[in-house]
Amino acid sequence: MPSEKHTRESLPEVWAKAARKVQLVLTDVDGVLTDSSVTYDSHGGRLRAFSTRDGAAIQWLSRSGIPVGFISALDDASTRRRGEDLGVEELHLGARDKLQTLQSILERRGLKAEAVAYFGDDLLDLPVLESVGFPVCPADAATELAECCLVLPQRGGEGFFRAAAEAILKAQGRWNDILASYRRPRDLAR
Repeated sequence: MPSEKHTRESLPEVWAKAARKVQLVLTDVDGVLTDSSVTYDSHGGRLRAFSTRDGAAIQWLSRSGIPVGFISALDDASTRRRGEDLGVEELHLGARDKLQTLQSILERRGLKAEAVAYFGDDLLDLPVLESVGFPVCPADAATELAECCLVLPQRGGEGFFRAAAEAILKAQGRWNDILASYRRPRDLAR
């Protein structure tokens, strides 16, 4: 698929068609769910900041029947904790060969690559992005990824995951159900 940037409001039809087929969302962590910064505490432990809005989007996908998984080259306690807190079904940390990890997940789940969305930001993600049906990148991703990805205007760690998840949920007609779960009942309206 051609590289294309878009607004949060609408997806070009070629991308909307791909988003409608998504049955599994896999994502890199650093640079997607975080801004790719790493801070060390006084004991050498890594610290990361994760967006609670992105976390809500992970839960929306799961509640809508679309499981989420992390594929990260770095095996880190903070990433593991975040995945466990959010009920992430596929947690693959320390995955140096992300394409092999993808293939293993597809085989175990009985899925085809076209049914997978992958969110990535750097060259290590390129083989997976080139293999899946709905490859999406944040605005600050490595420029080489734009050739195969839908590029969203959000930066990694700054609402990118949420925007990508919303695009999938809207394309599949599930967004109104998410909204309805937050609206107050009509009988409580003024």
